[in-house]
Amino acid sequence: MKVIEQFKRRILDLAIRGKLVPQDPNDEPASVLLERIKVEKAKLVKTGKIKKEKNPSEIVIGSDGAAYEKFGDEDGFNAETQRRRVDVPFDLPQGWTWARLDSLCRSIADGDHQAPPQEMSGIPFLVISNVSNGELDFSNTRFVGADYYKSLQATRIPSEGDILVTVTGSYGIIVRVDTNRRFCFQRHMALLKCCGNGTDYLFYALQSNTVKRYFDAIATGTAQKTVALNHLRNTIIPIPPVDEQKRTVARIEELFSIADSLGVAVDGLENAAKRLDKKILDLAIRGKLVPQDPSDEPASEIVKR
Repeated sequence: MKVIEQFKRRILDLAIRGKLVPQDPNDEPASVLLERIKVEKAKLVKTGKIKKEKNPSEIVIGSDGAAYEKFGDEDGFNAETQRRRVDVPFDLPQGWTWARLDSLCRSIADGDHQAPPQEMSGIPFLVISNVSNGELDFSNTRFVGADYYKSLQATRIPSEGDILVTVTGSYGIIVRVDTNRRFCFQRHMALLKCCGNGTDYLFYALQSNTVKRYFDAIATGTAQKTVALNHLRNTIIPIPPVDEQKRTVARIEELFSIADSLGVAVDGLENAAKRLDKKILDLAIRGKLVPQDPSDEPASEIVKR
């Protein structure tokens, strides 16, 4: 139901502004989390599992209260690091920070651009219709062979805990990979392999109106609008401290559960109302809705007139 979806988006808007749960000044700041993610990514670069970022950046709040983005080189940041002012949608609570989506992920990659050879059975190959409801749907999929699947880069092979984002046509559908089942996907989707343990919060943040408006603003094309990968990677996300992320996710899921229950109840009432309408009309045309009055002019006289 549209009203339920609007209610959920309102919850998410409050969540990413730090207005859904109280802040705790004892929480470790989000900036510490970002430092840990940098260390994690540096280790992955060293072992050859991911490539080094060419133009790493980080967003900081200046002494004037404005947000600035610092740009380093392949060796990181130093005293001469350049910076520029960056527009952010709103102010954040103490202990929070802004971050580019790319800096929160080990990799962000779309599906293979080459049309894969189809098989009658094998590894499921998902297209947008298989995720249109916000969940993975394996009930009616195409298939590819095991050799094709094995030839894919690791950044294009989903694992449990990853996030899929549709980027072409019906862009902006956010899907959690909640299975260890093997599958691959078309190029109209992008796969986010996240760092740290913030996948749950990021999954909800990406569904907020703030991110939706950003996607709407940068999507290009006419017949099928597309959110380019570089724009997806540049999405600015508000990041709370880790402990607040956990509290926020728990509260979101609690409220979403209530919203879903309300939606079921409202659907039930609407269906009951439709059945009642039909019953009322049926009684009416059978003369069983109101009592008859023998002094009324017969209907035959009306027909004669």
